[in-house]
Amino acid sequence: MPALTFLAVVGLALIALLFVADATLTPGPPPIVTSERSGLPKPWRPDTIQTLTSAPAPAPDMTSPAVLAAQPKPTPDALPKIGSAARAARAEAPPRNNSFSQSNAHQQNFFDRFSIKGY
Repeated sequence: MPALTFLAVVGLALIALLFVADATLTPGPPPIVTSERSGLPKPWRPDTIQTLTSAPAPAPDMTSPAVLAAQPKPTPDALPKIGSAARAARAEAPPRNNSFSQSNAHQQNFFDRFSIKGY
């Protein structure tokens, strides 16, 4: 509690100092008031509005040697590398389910683990 007492005393001393300074100091001249109508120059505004536009980009040359060299080369021998037995097994396999849904049992365990039932 000594800190609160100290802050109260210092606050009261500063308020008293404000009252003493107000009583002893002489009032000064009134403040100078200016507005846009008197005392300040007219603000500068541009004469016209300029719209900056640019020319559209040229169409790329898709027949240049650099573009043709950068394109991927087709590999016609990729299909024969897969054996006939592998292709047959792949054709008979059931499609995979790539969905991100969870089973209901997992959701039930999640609920029971965080419930307050005491299971």
